[in-house]
Formats: sequence, structure tokens, C-alpha cells
Amino acid sequence: MSIVNQRIVYVAAARMTLVVGVLMSSAGCAGDDDRFAAQENPVTTLPVPPNIPPFPLPDAIPVVPLPDAVPTVEMPNDIPRVQTPADVPKVQLPSDIPPVPLPSAIPPIVFP
Repeated sequence: MSIVNQRIVYVAAARMTLVVGVLMSSAGCAGDDDRFAAQENPVTTLPVPPNIPPFPLPDAIPVVPLPDAVPTVEMPNDIPRVQTPADVPKVQLPSDIPPVPLPSAIPPIVFP
């Protein structure tokens, strides 16, 4: 088959694929107005307990009274000062910190 014939077959196949795709998307895959996406009779795997108490609706929730104004709280004007000691005792620190022996080389870890 010559290159010209191969190109004609390729273009015809591409056009046919495009036409089939357009027809499928416009005619066969349109959504129906009378069908729902969810099932009409859904089956649940969890049983519904019969003794569920009724959930209170917004009109059944009692109203919480709020105060009209925030009460005034008196704060102390003067913060009492604490007398600091005149002489703070000195703490003796060690003059030399002993060296911690560290390994010169880390031994290799052998995995089985």
C-alpha cells in the first residue's frame, strides 16, 4: 500500500472515529429527566434502631437570657511590691567539666 493510500485510510478512520464520538455523546449519553441519579429504593446495610429520640427543633430549644450589661469589676490600683533580698547567695559551679569519652570510630552495623 502506498503512502498516499495509507494517509487516506488514516484520515478516513480519524473522521469516522470523530463522527461516532459525536453521535454517542449527543444522542446516547444524554440524561433523562424522569430518571434520578440515586436509586429509588436504596438498600442500607445498617439497621435503623427503633428507639431514636426525636431531635429538638429550633422552636423547642429554650432561650438563654443574656445579661443586659457586663458588670463592672474593680481592679486594684496599686500592685504591692515585694522586697528583694539585698544579697543573693552565690552558687558554686564546677570549674572543670569532666570530658565525656566518645568512641573514635563508630563500628559498622551488620544486617543479616
